[in-house]
Amino acid sequence: MPWQAFVYGGLAAMTAEAMTFPIDMSKTRLQIQGQIADSSLTTLKYRGMFHTIGTVARQEGILSLFTGAKFALLRQGTYGTIRLGIYYSMKEKWEKSNVGLKMPLPHLVLLGGIAGVVGSFVTTPTDVMRVRMQASHHSASPPLLASFVTLFRTEGLRGLYRGAIPNAQRAAVVNGVQIPTYDVTKRNLLAAGLQDNSGTHFASSLFAGFLGSCFSQPIDVAKTRMMNQKLVENTNVRIYKGVLDTMLCTVRHEGVTALWKGFIPTFCRLGPWNVLFFMSLEQFRNLDNFINSRSKAVF
Repeated sequence: MPWQAFVYGGLAAMTAEAMTFPIDMSKTRLQIQGQIADSSLTTLKYRGMFHTIGTVARQEGILSLFTGAKFALLRQGTYGTIRLGIYYSMKEKWEKSNVGLKMPLPHLVLLGGIAGVVGSFVTTPTDVMRVRMQASHHSASPPLLASFVTLFRTEGLRGLYRGAIPNAQRAAVVNGVQIPTYDVTKRNLLAAGLQDNSGTHFASSLFAGFLGSCFSQPIDVAKTRMMNQKLVENTNVRIYKGVLDTMLCTVRHEGVTALWKGFIPTFCRLGPWNVLFFMSLEQFRNLDNFINSRSKAVF
């Protein structure tokens, strides 16, 4: 599936994102609170995923749970297209040139990491806008193009790509763990005698989501805090200077466990997100196979 990998990857990613967005919003709110670097975020206002969602809905309105959704859908449509397209097209190319062999796990991890880095770098501006919209307390979000223009005028190119390095690092970790885990787990389950059906896809995708959450959470916390910080001049407010600086500052002021802030909503989002994503991807593949088989039957 050369071009199909790109198209179906984007469609599956948008499907999963649309159905799990409020959970992602709660994760962002939990990750940015308690910071010493920003006095407006020092107070621990939220006490968990459900409390965050309930508090936001009650104080800011139901629509606030979807603030920034259009930026997230734009990001996933582009990001999913790029990372899945690169991963599966290159994987298929390797296996065609090595007939009878399956790509080894280290190769899959490296390929997934590279695909994630490329996709994340291209879509960093949309991720910056998503984080800022989710962190704000306004249900209405500005138009897409106007948002990017305003950000560029006020903070320059650096503002558009604020947090690009931790974003790429997280994408490398998530994709290097998540996609190969799904492929290898599914392959092993099929080899053990299970059928290639929804149950196998569900188990493989949920396990991939759990491992992805465990490995990526510290980088995700750093990425979120770096993206949410504004350009502050002539003040004593500390600005995070990089991934390591963000992590060290977080650990120094809030403890090691702060690096896993928002883990429950992260997994509660990434678990279902993975299930929806990979199961949607499998259905798109089945549809593609059905259309191809019907075409061959006709012609």
